[in-house]
Amino acid sequence: MKREKTDWPGVMINRLTRLHADPQRSFKAIAEQLSREFGVMITKNACIGKARRLGLEQRAKGTPAPKPRKKRPLTTPHLVPSPEVVPPVLPGWTVEPPVLPAASGRIAIYQLRRGVCHFPFGNRPPYAYCGGTTATRTSPWCPHHERVVYPRGPGR
Repeated sequence: MKREKTDWPGVMINRLTRLHADPQRSFKAIAEQLSREFGVMITKNACIGKARRLGLEQRAKGTPAPKPRKKRPLTTPHLVPSPEVVPPVLPGWTVEPPVLPAASGRIAIYQLRRGVCHFPFGNRPPYAYCGGTTATRTSPWCPHHERVVYPRGPGR
């Protein structure tokens, strides 16, 4: 049989409507039946489209819808202080013991404000920030992290 554009005559529409009334018959079976009876190649999709345009009742899909996944509760990551890298000490330098803010002082990005240290911890989101008191009013860093960011002092 040759595939060609088919105008749906009234007889073919009536037959489609009667075949569609049987819920056990698939659109593939309806297309094959119509193709045999009328000698014209009719596809499954042509039958589906015509049934929709005629306003025939839509059929349930063959496979059941997947069950929705259970959403895991959002948990805040346990913030573990990352080890600080200590640079080697050159002769003539003095080493001050670092004054680190408490690990519990770490804050999230939406808690950052002026006067709070903006030093980030972590390599991947969600980042945590120091949250200590800044060294000066214009600095975004606490005294310890200002020395980390500017090892030779600001502006040098």
